[in-house]
Amino acid sequence: MSHLDDFPHDVSVAVVAHNAKRALWTTIESVLATGCPPPRITIVDVASTDGSVEEATRRVPQIRLRRLEVNRGPNPGRNIGLREAPTPYVFLMDADVIVDPQTVQRLRAAVDEDPAIAVGSPVVVHRDRPDLIQYADTGFHFICEAVNPYLDRPLADRGDAPKNIGTASASALLIARDAAIEVGLFDERYFMGKDDGDFTHRLVMAGHRIVELPQALVHHSSRPRSAWLFYYQIRNRWHVILKNYQTRTIVLLLPMLAVHELLQAALLLLTGHGLTYVKALGGLLAMLPSLPADRAAVARIRKLADRDLLRSDPIVARDDLTRHPALRAGKRLYERLLTSYWRLIHPLLRRSP
Repeated sequence: MSHLDDFPHDVSVAVVAHNAKRALWTTIESVLATGCPPPRITIVDVASTDGSVEEATRRVPQIRLRRLEVNRGPNPGRNIGLREAPTPYVFLMDADVIVDPQTVQRLRAAVDEDPAIAVGSPVVVHRDRPDLIQYADTGFHFICEAVNPYLDRPLADRGDAPKNIGTASASALLIARDAAIEVGLFDERYFMGKDDGDFTHRLVMAGHRIVELPQALVHHSSRPRSAWLFYYQIRNRWHVILKNYQTRTIVLLLPMLAVHELLQAALLLLTGHGLTYVKALGGLLAMLPSLPADRAAVARIRKLADRDLLRSDPIVARDDLTRHPALRAGKRLYERLLTSYWRLIHPLLRRSP
């Protein structure tokens, strides 16, 4: 019998759920199929009203239930799952994820390869098309947009080699609890949008590694993002920049940040979301009083400079915002401009924290 057949003794599972009636029990079944003992499974219920959590705990009474009475997004639940874990490693996952039977074991073995590895990330595939990738080799573009080069590409394109990545989707991650606490956990002000990117970016900034393992797979439901998320995506993106980027980085990026902001505002206005953009800027202003304390907390954990953390690659954009061929062509030209600008300023960025 391989050592991978045994569920790691130092790993527990935390599933964050909100009204996941259609998915939660299938998710729990996949966790049980990994061999995880039910007492080491926690469902963090984020103010669900659909009976899904009660059904799961009725079927397996040994599962631990932690309930939140107010829905402030998944981050408070994720932080409870990490802080209250009975083990030093936590497989943190959303309630619409199916985990392959050997994924946790493989990630735990990969994490053992280097003490600097704080996160083991699976490759995330579409639940309805498991031959296509949803998240792999993810990172932060220097303008703080998502980089996800394998989106909707065949799984075979990713190859078999493990890889250090800059950020990771929180749909499913094996996380070293102490490292997560050290960097301040997930930012509970974000609700959604840049929440997992911000958390995993801070982990890497603090000198930890995220290793992505293609042999470890999870299947995640994919659906179009609703327009109400624009508010959080716009507000949180700017807050991530102002909180995490070094001062010299922000100054050198100001011209391209201004261009990006004008383009984003124009696109949202043309697609009927101009008021959302204005509201998001107002929400950002309300967060600014705590910015000095936020930047001080980031400075305390920083071990890597921005020049080693950020990148310039094709950015992820919603299909409904780039549906027209002219917009897609414009996006490609804009990305070339961004890459040229990054090459220009990269030597000028600070080489150390």
